[in-house]
Parts: sequence; C-alpha cells; structure tokens
Amino acid sequence: MKLHKDTEKIQNLLGDYCRTGVEQDIPGITPGRVHHYRRLVYNVVRDTMDTAFPITLAALGEERWDMLVQDFFSGEQPQTPQIWKLPFEFYQYHANQETGTRIEKPYLDDLLYFEWIEIEIHTMPDRPFPDFSQTGNIFKDRLAFNPEYEIVRLEYPVHMHSAENTSELKGDYFVLVFRSPETGNVQFLNLSGLNTYILTRLVDERIALNDLKGDIAHVAGIESEKYLDDALSAFIGDLIEKKLILGFAKKTN
Repeated sequence: MKLHKDTEKIQNLLGDYCRTGVEQDIPGITPGRVHHYRRLVYNVVRDTMDTAFPITLAALGEERWDMLVQDFFSGEQPQTPQIWKLPFEFYQYHANQETGTRIEKPYLDDLLYFEWIEIEIHTMPDRPFPDFSQTGNIFKDRLAFNPEYEIVRLEYPVHMHSAENTSELKGDYFVLVFRSPETGNVQFLNLSGLNTYILTRLVDERIALNDLKGDIAHVAGIESEKYLDDALSAFIGDLIEKKLILGFAKKTN
C-alpha cells in the first residue's frame, strides 16, 4: 500500500536525522526524545558491522572502526531492505571513498570483501548439484564439482596473514571460497595462479583432466609427465577431500 505523502515525508525526515544527526522539525516527534531513535538505529548498524567484520575490527581497533561505521552511517543511504546485505554496501561505500588509502591501510578493501564473501557464500541460494558417481578415474573422467563456490582475486593476502603484515605483500592472490555440502560451513582454500587456471578450465569447459594436461604443461613450463601427474593428483585429491569435487560426472546417453 502506498504511503500518504505526509507520512512518507515524516519517515524521510526521521531517516535523514537518524543518519546525519542534523536536527530538524519532525511532526509527531516529542521534543528532546528524537536522539533516542538515532542511537537505537546506529546501535543496530554498529552491531551488524561488528558481527560481519570481526577481523577488520580487530585490525583497525575500536576508535578507527567506529569512525568508519559513523562515516558510512552518516554518508550513505542504504538501498537494501535486508539488514544482512548491509555489510556489502558498507564495503562498497569505503571502496568508493578510497578509505583504505586515506587511512593508510591499503589492505582494507580486500579485507572487507573477504569477510563479506563468507556471508554471501553462507547465505547464497542453493545451487543445483550435478549427478555424480563415487567411482572413476581423475584423469580420464569428467569431475563433478560442488557448484556453491566462488573464486576471489585479492591484491593483499589477508586470507593467509594478519592484516597488518600484508601491506608490503601486494600481488595477485586467489582464494577458493565454498560451502561444504555436508555442514553448510564456509571453507577457504588458497589457490596458485596455475591451480586457478586448471580449476576454471575444468569447470567451464567440462572436460577431463587428460584433455587439459598439454595446456597445463605448456603454461607451467613442466616437461616431466610424472611430476605433472603427481602435482595434479595432489591438487585434485585435496579438492575431493574438501568436497569441492563431489565425484565423477555421470555419462549421459
């Protein structure tokens, strides 16, 4: 049902005050009590951010973290009606504002995004799982992958080191983030550039590992077939153990 224009105006005035703290005449609000609305709303936002970004909070400290939350709260008008999605807007806001550069924390964007992606993967809608068999050959048969995953590219290795120790380690890093089909828990796995290439090709092209070995050897500059087979067996075995690979794709007629 569409709101009456006066009601909508009052809601907008109250929302603006809750965000900015700039007092104005709001019809129907008891004088001297309006600050309680702002405090209550801010506490909800602050608690949501504390819960979503515990590593960032620990890395920045209470005072600086409160500054980031206050800045977002005052300067951004959230678009999502779902409070669990508010941390993504918080990440976007500070990335757009280049806050990490301004406060001399170059890893900030990566750390915020890394913590957000755990929420996103955990709450993502279920994706259909493929039909698969537990028996097969990892080189000759197509592999069946858990579809509930993302590969994240980072400039700072915040997934491997404490944030403060990553400032001088800028580079290209890849993280596999996926949801365990058995527990629903989110897991992380550091990937080399080569393993990212292998995984992406296997999933996108739906080919067997043997069909890719020549390209892998060329890209990696590997001449020994035994060394390549051993390395691939270890990588695929790790993905099977962690349930990113569910088994072997069933052949279709």
